[in-house]
Amino acid sequence: MSDLPADEVGYQAVVAEYFLGLRGAGLMLSPLDQELVAEWERRGLPVPVVCRGIRHGLAARAEERRGPARSLRAIRHAVEDEWRAYRSGRVGSAPAPGAEDEAARRRLDEAKTLLAATAELPGPLAAVHRGALAALTTLVEAGGVGPGALEAALAAADARLFSGWLAALPRPERAAVGARARRLAGARRPGESRRAYRSCLRAHLRDLGREAGLTWVGGSV
Repeated sequence: MSDLPADEVGYQAVVAEYFLGLRGAGLMLSPLDQELVAEWERRGLPVPVVCRGIRHGLAARAEERRGPARSLRAIRHAVEDEWRAYRSGRVGSAPAPGAEDEAARRRLDEAKTLLAATAELPGPLAAVHRGALAALTTLVEAGGVGPGALEAALAAADARLFSGWLAALPRPERAAVGARARRLAGARRPGESRRAYRSCLRAHLRDLGREAGLTWVGGSV
């Protein structure tokens, strides 16, 4: 995820963190994907339009059982479709929020409360939590507060917490975090998929972050 300052959550950071959070894998976009996002920004595609296109593109791949998109370029046509719909005026006003949307709004408020409380505590992690709060707010504004969009935003906020925490550590301590997580996870067992092993590593990394003082919002609200 991006390591931008808390007050500098720009176009490319929002799009990247939204895609990576919704996909649930990866730490940064490839250079080709970064060029694609830069092109969308130059052409003036609004962030909410891009985020809707990303969400629809990933959903379409899931429905068609084509597997997850490994890059933004794989779903760029969905973004272009959303942009054409937006320009032609076929995107109407959002429907009135239902029970799921209201529940998502409550979860969002709880997540903001958690991050805001830790952002006021003394110590270097306060700035990390402020950055995650700023990213969460911007991502929700871009993608809405429906259940799917909120899950992506919460995952992106947690990724922002993790990257900010690592960036604040001296290099030797940063390397030690990964080494300790690998020791806790142990070697990949015969028959265990790479995906399952990565999930195990992420769980240990989350525990280490919690020990260091991070307040994870995904799974907490």
